[in-house]
Amino acid sequence: MSHRLLFELGTEEIPASMIVPALEDLRRGMEGALAEPGLGWEEVHTFTTPRRLAVLFTGLPERCPDRGELAWGPPVSVAFDTAGRPTPAAEGFARKLGVGTDSLEQADNERGRYVVVRQVVPGIPVVDLVKEILPGVIASIRWPKTMYWTPSRFRFIRPIRWIVLLWDDEVIPFEFEGVKADRWSRGHRLIGPSRIEISEAAAYEEILRSGGILVSPGERRRIIEAGLQRISGDLQPVPDSELLETVVHLNEWPAVIKGSFSPEFLRIPAEVLVTVMRHHQKYFSLVDQEGRLAPSFVAVINNRQDADGTIREGHEKVLRARLEDAAFFWDADRKIRLSERVERLRDVLFQEKLGSYFDKTGRLVRLSNRLDPDPQLAEAARLCKADLTTEMVRELPELQGVMGGLYAREEGYPEGVWRAVYEHYRPVSLDDELPESRNGALLSVADRMDTIVGCFGAGIVPSGSSDPFGLRRQAQGAVEILRAWRFEYSLRELVESALSGFPWEEEQGVREAVLAFLEQRVSFLLERLGLARDVVRAVCATGIASASPAELEDRARAVARIRGNEDFEALAVAFKRAMNLLARSGESEVAEPDPGRLQEEGEKRFYEVLQEWVPRVRASVERKDYDRALELIAEIRPAVDRFFDDVLVMVDDASVRRNRLALLRRVVDSILMVVDPSQILVQGGGENG
Repeated sequence: MSHRLLFELGTEEIPASMIVPALEDLRRGMEGALAEPGLGWEEVHTFTTPRRLAVLFTGLPERCPDRGELAWGPPVSVAFDTAGRPTPAAEGFARKLGVGTDSLEQADNERGRYVVVRQVVPGIPVVDLVKEILPGVIASIRWPKTMYWTPSRFRFIRPIRWIVLLWDDEVIPFEFEGVKADRWSRGHRLIGPSRIEISEAAAYEEILRSGGILVSPGERRRIIEAGLQRISGDLQPVPDSELLETVVHLNEWPAVIKGSFSPEFLRIPAEVLVTVMRHHQKYFSLVDQEGRLAPSFVAVINNRQDADGTIREGHEKVLRARLEDAAFFWDADRKIRLSERVERLRDVLFQEKLGSYFDKTGRLVRLSNRLDPDPQLAEAARLCKADLTTEMVRELPELQGVMGGLYAREEGYPEGVWRAVYEHYRPVSLDDELPESRNGALLSVADRMDTIVGCFGAGIVPSGSSDPFGLRRQAQGAVEILRAWRFEYSLRELVESALSGFPWEEEQGVREAVLAFLEQRVSFLLERLGLARDVVRAVCATGIASASPAELEDRARAVARIRGNEDFEALAVAFKRAMNLLARSGESEVAEPDPGRLQEEGEKRFYEVLQEWVPRVRASVERKDYDRALELIAEIRPAVDRFFDDVLVMVDDASVRRNRLALLRRVVDSILMVVDPSQILVQGGGENG
C-alpha cells in the first residue's frame, strides 16, 4: 500500500525573493534524507505562499527497505586456533548474535582481518524516519538573513507559527522549537478562516483553496498574467518577469486592479516613474501603442476583488505621494550642475582602502583614456558617479547612473557623454541589457575593472557565498560586454591598465589572481553561449590571458565545427604524446630546429612539411581565420604520425634529441595558438589525456 506524506511549515511572511530558493532547499533536503535508506516514491509536489513552505510526497511505502550489515567480531587470529577450530571468543560472539559458528565469515577492515556475521536489519517505519530527519531538513534551509525567535537561539528567516505533518489522514507526532505538528493550517488573513483543518494529505490543495489560499505558485502566476492582459485594455503592460515572480510570492489569492495617476507627473522621466511604481509599490507600468508611458498602472492585491474601488483609491493615494516626492527631487537636483557635484564625491566613501568616489572617478578617467582617447568618454568617466550626491538617487538607488545620464542630457552634454553615464552600470544581472553605445560599453568595462582590481589588491576577494562588492557579477558583466562589442583588448591588457591606478601595480600576486578570476568568468560565458564544456576547456587550456573574449568565442565556435573531423580527433593522441615527450625531456627551453643536425629521412621530410605548414597556420591565426587554421592543424596529423613511426625522438645523443624535440615544439606551439586537442572528448570514449 502506498502512502502520502504532507509537510507544511507555517511562518510569518517570508520576503518574496527568498521563497523559491528556500522551497528548493526544503524539497532537496527531504528527498535526500528519504532516499538515503533506499526509499522510493512516485511524485513530489511543492507549494508556497508568503506564509508557508509545503512538500507533498506520493507513493511512499509503509516501511524503509531492510538493509544488510556486518556485525564485527574478534580478529580471525583470536577467533580460530591453529587447527582452524572456533575458539571460545568466536563461540561467544556467535552466541551473542544468536547464530551458530558455521555462520561466521571473515572480512577485512583498516585494522586487519576479522570475524563477521551478516545480518538483515529490518527497515523502520517511514513515519519514524520522518520524525528523525525533519529537524535537520528544517535547519538546512539557507537564508540570506535570519533572526532569533526562540530561547534556544535557533535562527530562521521568520518565526515558525505552525506545522502540519500528515501521513495520509493521520498526524505524525512531531515538535520543533516548541511548535507541535497537527493538522491545522492557516487561512487567508482577509477572506478566509483563521484556522483550516487539513483532513487528509491528498486534499491539501483543495482544502486550502476553500480557505482563500492558492498554494500553487503556478496557479497564482496564471491568474496574474491573465489579469494583466484583461485589465490593461488598449494599453500594454511593460514586460517584467522579475516583478511578476515577486508578486506571485507576495499574495495568497491574487487579483489584478487598474489604477491611474495624474498626467502632470509625465513631465518626470519615464525611468523615474517606472522605478517608483516597480520598486516601491510593486506596480506594473503601462504603455500605449507607441511605447509611451501611460498615466496608469496595474497592481496585484491579496484579495479576490475590489468591488467598491476602495483598494484602488488607496493605491492611487499612496502612489501620488511617491510621485510628488519624485517630482520635487527632479526639480531640486537640476539646480546643481553635475560638474559641481563631482567635488562633492570627495565626501562619499567608495571603500576604506580604495578611497572616495572622487578618487575612483579620477582612476576611471585615466583608465578610459587608455582604452580610447575620446574626450567624450573621459568626460563621461569624470561625471559618471556625480549622481550619487543627488536626492533622487539617495531615494531611489536603483537609478544610479541612469539619473546622471538624464541630468547630463538636460544640461546639454553631447550624446557620447550622457548616454555613457546613463548606461555604465549595465548589465546589473545575467539577463540585463548591455550598454547600447560604444562609450557606455567602454565606461562600464572600465568601472568594473577598477572595482575588481581595487578589491583584489585590498584583500576583498570573493569566497564561497561571500561577495560583498558583487565582483563575480561585475566580472561577468565585463566579459559579456567585451564579447558582445567585440573589443580586442586582451584580459591581460585590461588588468595591466586597471592596475596602473593603484599602489599595488607591481604586485604579481594581485595581477595573477585577477587574471585567474576573469578566466573563470570567460569559461562560464562560453558555456552559457551553448558551447560544449570540453570545447571550452580545449580553448581555455591554451592560456586565455592574452586573448579577448570575442577571439576566444570565435576560436571555440571554430573548434566546435571541426571537432567531428576524424583527423582532428586522432590528432589529440599524437599531440598528447608530443607534449609528454617535451615534458619528460627536462629541457627547459628548446631552440629552433637546426636543419644541419637532421640525420634520418623521416625527420628531414617532417622538417620540410613544417617549413610550409607553420607559416600557413600562423598566417591564418593572424587573420583570425580560425576555421582555416584548424583545418591546417587537422591536416598535420598524418605527418606527425609518420614522424613518430619513422623516428626515435629520445635518443642518447643530446644534440640530436634536442633537435627532434624542437621539431615537436614547433608543432605543439602552432597548435596551441588555437586549441589544446587533448582536451576534446573523443566520441564513444573517454577523454584524451
